[in-house]
Amino acid sequence: MEFAHVITAEDVGSYKPAPANFAALTEYARRDGLRLLHVAQSLFHDHLPARRAGLPGVWINRRHDRPGWGATPDPGRPVIPDWEYPSLAAFAEAAVGR
Repeated sequence: MEFAHVITAEDVGSYKPAPANFAALTEYARRDGLRLLHVAQSLFHDHLPARRAGLPGVWINRRHDRPGWGATPDPGRPVIPDWEYPSLAAFAEAAVGR
């Protein structure tokens, strides 16, 4: 598999959830005519800033059967991803239609 771009935190000069990370991602997509789908676990580090950047998202809710946030902070506000799956495997299965 080849990637159109690889963007690292070092390239951008910041770490998630900084808006600069999502701005860099959306700029590459806009420039190259790509459509993005943000797939991630952390509502705080990923989904909240991705929403602010206008990205659709899939929440991999690995803690679906446990209370609390685990190792990630509480997002501090409601975040409603477009889709939710209990594992990356469940998302992959749904994505390929099996």
